[in-house]
Amino acid sequence: MLNKKERALLFLIAQSGTVTKMKLVKLMFLLSQDWRLYDFVPYRFGPFSFQLYHDLLHLQRDGYIKMDENTVGFNDGMVMKPDFFIQESIKKCVSDFSNQGDKQVIDYVYNRFPEFTIFSEIKRIQKYNRDETGITTIGYEGRTIDAFLFTLIQNKICTLIDVRKNPYSMKYGFTKSPLSEYLRNLGMSYMHLPELGIEAERRRNLSLNGSKRLLESYELELKSKKSDLSRIRERAEKEKVALMCFERDVRHCHRGVIANKFRSEGLEVTDL
Repeated sequence: MLNKKERALLFLIAQSGTVTKMKLVKLMFLLSQDWRLYDFVPYRFGPFSFQLYHDLLHLQRDGYIKMDENTVGFNDGMVMKPDFFIQESIKKCVSDFSNQGDKQVIDYVYNRFPEFTIFSEIKRIQKYNRDETGITTIGYEGRTIDAFLFTLIQNKICTLIDVRKNPYSMKYGFTKSPLSEYLRNLGMSYMHLPELGIEAERRRNLSLNGSKRLLESYELELKSKKSDLSRIRERAEKEKVALMCFERDVRHCHRGVIANKFRSEGLEVTDL
């Protein structure tokens, strides 16, 4: 069963016929400004979505589309259509750009959204520098990989510091290997500090009071983690870092305990 995003992506391909990957991504980017179908990050050729490419592989594997290095096409068959109003927006978008090639579509997108040109190999309209230092925290619960990465870029993060004990996730893009690769491709570094994590067995099936007691216990345990805390502090003196774990609410996550430890020492820490 296809989800909402995949149905919209498949319908866009079906309406476009055979289309270049470059144009497909840019059209979905424009559609997503109104419908929030996919999140995007600035990349080598402007706005890009790692999730979208992941979904293309899913559609290809299940036989909905055919794809080569440069183009995507629809395989004849039944289309699982998105909602009616999304269908109409897709039809209009395809019609508006039907006679325009990649360069024309890119120029249109770049002129309207210069913030997505900061890493472009084609033309950089807007400048970008990671010129800040300090510590932030971030959780990926409720975020797509692209929204997560874009938040890091917007906040000029140089290094993502993963404080999970086990850097694995069922959520696409947040397991150590692909996450570190995405960060590298966007000019950021990845650092895993497993000693600052909490074992899964201790976190399983916790009540509200149990979670509170766990974080209180973890606060005491931080006294024995001076080496890892020093590594964070030293890096944050040179560049801006983000402490990363799962929970959306930092108050329910051990990264918040780490942040408060730094605050007690006079450092400023912000939560993204």
